Amino acid sequence: VQTGGRATGVRLASGETLTAAKGIICSVTPTQLYGRLLGNDAPDAATKATQSYRYGKGNFQLHYALNKPPAWRGEGLDKVALLHLTPGLDGVSKACNEAVRGLLPEVPTICVGQPHALDPSRCPLGKAILWLQLPEAPRHIKGDAAGKLEAPADGRWSEALREAYADRVEAILAHHIDGFRDTIIARRAYSPADLEAMNINLVGGDPYGGSSTIDQSFLWRPFKASRNHETGIKGLYHIGASTHPGAGLGGGSGFLLAERL
Repeated sequence: VQTGGRATGVRLASGETLTAAKGIICSVTPTQLYGRLLGNDAPDAATKATQSYRYGKGNFQLHYALNKPPAWRGEGLDKVALLHLTPGLDGVSKACNEAVRGLLPEVPTICVGQPHALDPSRCPLGKAILWLQLPEAPRHIKGDAAGKLEAPADGRWSEALREAYADRVEAILAHHIDGFRDTIIARRAYSPADLEAMNINLVGGDPYGGSSTIDQSFLWRPFKASRNHETGIKGLYHIGASTHPGAGLGGGSGFLLAERL
């Protein structure tokens, strides 16, 4: 909602309007802000820049409830809140390259979160939970780097493919944890398509709000003409993973704008 050329409120889907005396801060993607939310009120320059804004690789998530903490084969790993399973730098490069080309990585990099390691209250006493992210997941599937899973004709994630790929990840996990499969109470997988369905800002499952190539990073995020999280509309500011300093692992954009305001 604008009054006298200044953003003064937000109209909800219900029709209710929330007013803001000092300003409005949006933590969304450029396509949401300058496309769906502002519509015809979006500045022409931002609308044009949004058309060439690019999104990156998708994200695949896997969640486990376990009947006891994982018995890692590496000493001390049970105390680590977040660890990465990978063959090494070459393995990361290979998996990243495969995902960019639309292939399901043969050996994906697996980010394993163990919330119970820092906060035992996150699950019942004696139990454990694992929160896995795979940042090298193709948004549109063209094939399987391992040559074992059939690519869908339409390139879209299906429930069957999602679970089959989760089995591949689980096999890698079981290689590093003694008796892992016997400790599983429940497993839930989310493909890039599932993540986007849950949050429209996760375009193609991209958790970083846009490709983090050099031309879309730092001072050039989200656009080359972007300045101080301004939008071209007085009193309306843009923060989040899609904005400077990017790309979504911290609250830098909100901190910088809060200090300025």
